[in-house]
Amino acid sequence: MDIRLAKLEDAEAALALVRRSITELCTADHEGDPMTLEGWLANKLLKNMRTWITLPGSVVIVAERDGHLAGVGAFTAAGDLTLLYVNPEDRFQGVSKALLTDIETRAKQMKVPRLVLTSSVTARSFYLARGYQIEEQATDIFDSDDDGCAMRKELR
Repeated sequence: MDIRLAKLEDAEAALALVRRSITELCTADHEGDPMTLEGWLANKLLKNMRTWITLPGSVVIVAERDGHLAGVGAFTAAGDLTLLYVNPEDRFQGVSKALLTDIETRAKQMKVPRLVLTSSVTARSFYLARGYQIEEQATDIFDSDDDGCAMRKELR
């Protein structure tokens, strides 16, 4: 597996991978609800992927395996981990771990003090196992949804 910075030519394949990963692997989060899925995918557009790849202060990386994209990850210089998705066929093959390790290394090199993210239900245990902590959140007693969870990891 090769991990490298994404190129503009990767945008279409990276976008397709992210959209497919959300649709097929994150069913515990969207439960097949079209409105929930539509909301999650709303900003997963080709023009946005191209912008994320080229925007100063945004770092998008891809994992390649056997000639295809196996995963996509992204973070900002402000420390926001914005994307970490794996191709469904490459799930449980170490792609997410390798991408996250690479992201953390790059962030440290950029002197980013911490990474923050909003984790899906699907990915929460993955992040917890890698040292991310759930941030204290004010809870709404009328909202029983177990949606996105704010998490962070101090980088040393």
